[in-house]
Amino acid sequence: MRRYESLWVVNGDLPDEEVKSAIDKFSKIISSQGGTLVGLDEWGRRKLSYKIQGTIRGYYVLADFAGTSETVKELERNYRIDDRIIRFLTTKKSDKVNLEALKAEIAAKAKAAAPAEPEAPAPAEVAAPEEPAAPAKEE
Repeated sequence: MRRYESLWVVNGDLPDEEVKSAIDKFSKIISSQGGTLVGLDEWGRRKLSYKIQGTIRGYYVLADFAGTSETVKELERNYRIDDRIIRFLTTKKSDKVNLEALKAEIAAKAKAAAPAEPEAPAPAEVAAPEEPAAPAKEE
């Protein structure tokens, strides 16, 4: 297995439901091809530098995953077929993947993304009552 990063741009004129549907579709393709999705980062809607297929806005999504070259071929084949995708780019990050380190990285990301549980407040310490301050002497 190798480590890859794939960035794709969904047509920004589509409603949120369509964008989420496209993201789910490509995440499932990675999983169904035996890949391991390490992270999925949605950058959101941004203005494009120039018009692409008649649109000036795009919804950017970055997927970090481990898989085979067949996973990448299937993913890019589906990018080309899907009319919602206006641009994509997949790059190889590393040749070999240590699965234990990858699982640890996924667990660390999940732990960081999970909301932190509030700690129980420390019991209030009982302080001795303070003595009243002595009145200041006037000179």
